[in-house]
Amino acid sequence: MNKAVSTLNRLIKKQEEIYHKYAKNLKLTDTKFWVLYAICESEGTLIQNSFCENWCYSKQTVNTAVTSLEKEGIISLEFTEGSRKQKDIRLTPMGKEFCDKNIRPVLKAEEKSLMKLSEIERQAFLNTIEKLINCLEDELID
Repeated sequence: MNKAVSTLNRLIKKQEEIYHKYAKNLKLTDTKFWVLYAICESEGTLIQNSFCENWCYSKQTVNTAVTSLEKEGIISLEFTEGSRKQKDIRLTPMGKEFCDKNIRPVLKAEEKSLMKLSEIERQAFLNTIEKLINCLEDELID
């Protein structure tokens, strides 16, 4: 069974490396890449706190990336309507152009890659990964 665990971990690291190299080619940190990715995935607005929670990033790490992206003119920050703490992250026109050119192709490539699996394979893969992660969390965190 150790060989299966080793293979799984190598595959996960290989996938992470693919995204890391892609981000590096764009002169983005991994965190900046994933913030922009999540904005594109959400079709325009991302709540900073929700991103931290859903993508397992610390608030400090995300704040550093978001501050940098804002200074670069890629995103803007606005308080979420009715909130004095929660902020919405939005693409600026320059950010939209950057994402259309550089981030949306990633989403398309992922979708194209997943579509090479049958519906049954996709569902089995996602269910299995989710179950494995939940079991690992139970073993290590609880």
